[in-house]
Amino acid sequence: MNISDLFHLFIRWIHLISATAWVGGSIFWVLVLNPSVKHSDISFIEKLRSRLSTEFRGLVDTCIFVLLATGAIMTFNRLTPGNIGYQYVLILGLKIVFVLGMFYMIRAKRHLNFISKSNLAEHHVKPKSKRFSRLLTGYNMVLVLGLLVYLLSDLLNLIYISTIS
Repeated sequence: MNISDLFHLFIRWIHLISATAWVGGSIFWVLVLNPSVKHSDISFIEKLRSRLSTEFRGLVDTCIFVLLATGAIMTFNRLTPGNIGYQYVLILGLKIVFVLGMFYMIRAKRHLNFISKSNLAEHHVKPKSKRFSRLLTGYNMVLVLGLLVYLLSDLLNLIYISTIS
C-alpha cells in the first residue's frame, strides 16, 4: 500500500464519517426527538429545538463541506482511469442528483423556516393524509434521500470492485 492509497483511504473514511454523522443525526431527529417532544410544554420545545437546531446546523454545514470536497476527490479518482462502465456513471449521476436535492432541501428549509410556532402549538391528531404528506417533506425527505444515497454508494462500490477485478 503506497501513500496514494493511504490518502484515498483517509478521504473515503472522512466521507463516510460525515455521511454517517448527517444521516445518523437525521435519524435521531426524525425518529427520536420529534416523537418525544410532541406532547411536551410548548415553551420548553421552542427552546430545545432552537438550541438543537443551532448545533445540528453547524454539524450539517461541516458535513456538507466535507462531503463535497471528499466526494469530488473520490469521483475524480474513480473516473480518471477510464475503466468504469456506463452503469457506474449513471448511478453516480443519480447519487449526485439525490445529494443535490438534499442540499437544496436543507437550504430551503432554513430559508423558509419550516418549524413555525404554529406547528409547535398544534397538539391535535392530524388526518392520515396530512401525516403521510408530512412524512415525505422537509427533514423526513432529507433522511429518505440520505438513506438512498447510502444504498447507491454501496452499489457503486460493488460495481467498482467488479469492474477492476
